[in-house]
Amino acid sequence: MTIQNLGSKGTAVDILANDVVASTANGSGVDLLGYEGDAAFILSAEAGSSGVTYAVHIEDSADNSTFADVTDGAFTTTSANTASFQQIALNVSDLKRYVRAVTTVAGGTGTGAVTVLAYASKKYTT
Repeated sequence: MTIQNLGSKGTAVDILANDVVASTANGSGVDLLGYEGDAAFILSAEAGSSGVTYAVHIEDSADNSTFADVTDGAFTTTSANTASFQQIALNVSDLKRYVRAVTTVAGGTGTGAVTVLAYASKKYTT
């Protein structure tokens, strides 16, 4: 999947607000109804502490209540006590209306901030 030049149609969407992630948690559902096409989902994670790793993936839902894993929606698990910046591409048109990021913390209590953003194209309106 190739993400084309989005120009002024592109906008940043906050999927998981920047915050310290100390333990495994589900983010809140984000409504993607106003977006279409390919989107870049970006993970930025600080080093989480000695031995701590973060496994982050995207889930979707039709009703913002029951979520399931998105195919190809997982970032590579971070190395212990190492910062990470990653991008995956997903087609918003193939996803259900709501998405969220799920962060699994392993190896102790995390002390690093984690954020997930998407750069997506707004639907064309007249």
